[in-house]
Amino acid sequence: MKNIVVIAMGQETSYVCREQLQQLLGARINITDYYVRGGTLPPKIHADFSIFLSPTAYRAVSSRLAADTPWLIARRSINYHEVGKLFTIPPNTDVLLVNDLPESATETIAALQALGIDHLNYYPYAPGMHEHPDIHVAITPGETRFVPTSIESIIDIGTRLIDITSLTEILSHLGILEHYADFLSEEYIHDIISVIKKSQDYKVEAQHLKQKIQRLEITAQKKIQKNRYQASYTFADILGQSPELRHAIDIAKIFAETDSTVLIQAESGTGKELFAQSIHTASERRNGPFVAVNFAAITESLLESELFGYVEGSFTGASRHGSPGLFEQAHTGTIFLDEIGDAPLSFQVKLLRVLQEHEVRRIGSSATIPIDVRVIAATNRNLYQMVKEGKFRQDLYYRLKVLPLELPPLHQRAGDVLLLARHFYKKYAHNDSMTADDFLAPIAHKLLFYRWPGNIRELENTMEYLCAICAHRLPTVNDLPRELREYQEEQQHDVSDSPKEAVLSSIAAANRNHTPIGRRSLAQELNLPENQVRQLLTDLVQEGKVIQQRGRGGLHLTTGFASHYGV
Repeated sequence: MKNIVVIAMGQETSYVCREQLQQLLGARINITDYYVRGGTLPPKIHADFSIFLSPTAYRAVSSRLAADTPWLIARRSINYHEVGKLFTIPPNTDVLLVNDLPESATETIAALQALGIDHLNYYPYAPGMHEHPDIHVAITPGETRFVPTSIESIIDIGTRLIDITSLTEILSHLGILEHYADFLSEEYIHDIISVIKKSQDYKVEAQHLKQKIQRLEITAQKKIQKNRYQASYTFADILGQSPELRHAIDIAKIFAETDSTVLIQAESGTGKELFAQSIHTASERRNGPFVAVNFAAITESLLESELFGYVEGSFTGASRHGSPGLFEQAHTGTIFLDEIGDAPLSFQVKLLRVLQEHEVRRIGSSATIPIDVRVIAATNRNLYQMVKEGKFRQDLYYRLKVLPLELPPLHQRAGDVLLLARHFYKKYAHNDSMTADDFLAPIAHKLLFYRWPGNIRELENTMEYLCAICAHRLPTVNDLPRELREYQEEQQHDVSDSPKEAVLSSIAAANRNHTPIGRRSLAQELNLPENQVRQLLTDLVQEGKVIQQRGRGGLHLTTGFASHYGV
């Protein structure tokens, strides 16, 4: 009679697999089992054939084999009689797969997924792995003693058995394959058919459930889109007539006709979200949601859950039913990533993956969710410089900068300052006896010469302030916020950025005060060469903005253009 030995790391595994072989071979073969943990191994193992039930067992015991003893590291498969329990677990449930070794836990997960039991989110666990997700359900192939005490529900699917390919090799080596081949095949096929039937029944039920969930999600998504995420601005709401602004609007309208990613770069307070909403409402996605997220307003620890969402129990304080992220809520619409320059480097790689793959994975889930969104990003920072300094990922920068759009700061739109000031006066004033032009006349020159580092937001705040403190009278220079009052004359005449605007502002101030101004006095006031002023005036005359009268008539703004400067 031939002798074979079965060697495992643990007692339960060695016993179960020995019984499996005993049931198959009966009294034809003498079978002995050994186990490493807590067992007694002989100094030398003599057998006609040795079967190791894991690579770890082989490494631990192979040195004890007698010379020339043939051996096999057996492949093992799921106990098909027990896996039916897993079909009762709801889809997308997070489960801990517990085994005696990390490699065994990983192998078991792979085996379950290969059988089509892939509706669960598996996390491997073995003794010595102290950290694991906050999960309430554990699955184990006969290793219940290793399950963490925090687990509430344990599903034992039985110890993994020697699979049919290894059984065939064992029988072949013993020279008795022909006696067992038919029986072995029938048993194996019977077990597989049983698993397939259960799997098919589950998949039909899961498909019905999935369709129901999809209908509920569509209904919920429509309600979300209708009530929360709607763009309210269009290009018609963008005020201003300066060439710089009109050029930016024309470019933005062209971008609205595409579905490519837009990167808006501009100073704070220039209306980046106003442009983003206008692009959305002019695009084919106008009926979809417009979701805005400000990276400067969300802490790093919350960014991932806010943008990508999470499933139930994924972290302390998580909603009982989980929550979709902002990318999911922007599905079929536009997501506006404001202040993208403030995104932490650690998060940028995750954002890049979403932009590349067009799918998100909620925190605590292994399932990916496809998304269809148009991305518009904005920043007041120099991303190119940040890339060179290693503060912003180069690949993300170029992924965002498909359609770059730059917005002009307010100091480059001098002709729009008073137009905007009139608009804000009408918004905040409650005095019907005074027109906007009357109200602005005493302070217009200060508003025009100021550089507005806070741009339109600062101008709006200034007008709201003036309308409050001068509700029933005309404002004076002393009523202006300190920044405007203390703005120095030499700064007022700094023409390095826009000499034409400086010329127009000086002419406007003289016209309002009914003071003559000519080319020579203008050159002296602005500290510019007279020949440069001559060329600037020639250009402005040709543009229809300035009238140059002979003699003492001097320079005047044209009728159609003077109103922009409060003349």
